[in-house]
Amino acid sequence: MLSIRLSLAVVLTVWYVVMVAAACYGFVIILRRFRQPQTIGDMATEWVPVTIIRPIKGIDPGLHTCLQSSFDQDYPRDKLQIIFCVEDANDPAMGTLRRLVADHPDVDAQILVSSNYNAVNNKSDDHYGPNPKVNNLAKGVVAAKHDLLWIMDSNVWASRRLLKNAVYGLQHNLNNGDVVGGARRVGLINHVPLAVSTNPSATDNADSSKTTKFLGARLDEMFLMTSHSKFYCSLNNLNIAPCVNGKSNLYRRSDLDHAVASIGRCQSSPFFNTAEVRRDARYFAGLGPGHAIKFFARYIGEDNMIAIALWEHAMLRPAHTGDVVVQPLSGLDNTVRDYTHRRERWLRVRKYMVLLATMIEPTTESLVCGMMGNVGLSTLLWGRWFTPWLFLLHMTIWAVADFYQYRVLVGHIKCPPVPYWISVLPAGARPVSVWLFTWAMRELLALPIWVSAMMGHEIDWRGKPFKILKDLTAREL
Repeated sequence: MLSIRLSLAVVLTVWYVVMVAAACYGFVIILRRFRQPQTIGDMATEWVPVTIIRPIKGIDPGLHTCLQSSFDQDYPRDKLQIIFCVEDANDPAMGTLRRLVADHPDVDAQILVSSNYNAVNNKSDDHYGPNPKVNNLAKGVVAAKHDLLWIMDSNVWASRRLLKNAVYGLQHNLNNGDVVGGARRVGLINHVPLAVSTNPSATDNADSSKTTKFLGARLDEMFLMTSHSKFYCSLNNLNIAPCVNGKSNLYRRSDLDHAVASIGRCQSSPFFNTAEVRRDARYFAGLGPGHAIKFFARYIGEDNMIAIALWEHAMLRPAHTGDVVVQPLSGLDNTVRDYTHRRERWLRVRKYMVLLATMIEPTTESLVCGMMGNVGLSTLLWGRWFTPWLFLLHMTIWAVADFYQYRVLVGHIKCPPVPYWISVLPAGARPVSVWLFTWAMRELLALPIWVSAMMGHEIDWRGKPFKILKDLTAREL
């Protein structure tokens, strides 16, 4: 019995060290590469033309400033094409889109609207699968004049230097400014996603009950600026497997076409492993340039599957540039339940996409990681199950590191020029008491959210229920 306990203690201690090392690695990357925005591109570079594609549905907080950031890029105007993709001609965002196009006659910008949209079933002629984002943006990918595509969600804002950095990094095989070695070249630039609660005055000085009621946006902000960004940067730089969020991605259309054509020819693939999937890959790849994107409408997590396709079938890896994109979130109509629902949904998607990574995710959180390390070290060093002061030390160091990282990222995104909803953020961070309350609540909710996500099978996306099948495709219920 003693040997079993000691063996368990060794396993827990080793895993604790691995998780802490991964967290520290991500933390150091953020301190080194994200402390101050940098321009990594050579001003003498011959910039290649880029098509920016932004799929839009409805009006999100800060929509105008988010879309305006595409026009504000410090990039040669004659090398830009901007395509807004909309499914419904009566979409409430159409007025904003028309104004933006009219305000920038010096940019090749256009609005593409799907044909025969049916508001009852939310389908149009551009329906290729259950993923509404891919259905919407596919027409933009096909219509793009340029091979290099920057696909960016409508609800995120990007700084003016971001496109130059991304293009330079892709062209020169860089990850965070460093030349990448190995067999895989950089083929997909992605940016660290952050969020900001856009109504700070509504909750910064509120009592805890009111703060809890409107805490959803603040919890998202905390999650993305602490736990998520830390491990996102760590995994991207370790380059064990593709780790990509689809908020802002830059890649070549020809590379994606090649990868999907390769899937169609491949007889054995761990991720694209059914005859139906390979048949559809051959079909879409055979339609011509750009049509390969339609293949990914069968997946809810299209960002992950695109990254896997480029990784497995084009020998290309994702990379960062030390840049972020920022999503404004309303702090006045965003409850704790809204936050937990969003986290459950994406954990449930990841459960099918990357099962192993999802199963070990709780051990990346401070509480579970701390308990794990405490049991292991207490058993090995002192022959007992738990040491309170050691756990308190672990949690204190973790919280201080997260607070410092949060301040670094806030400082990064506040470098002018920025939209109003970023400029009103406190110079360093939220008040310490508000920050600590939000941080503690997020840490306490992490494990219950994960358990709830693992117990369910359905995914609600934009009011529609879906189920992920064994071949990773999705089926509308």
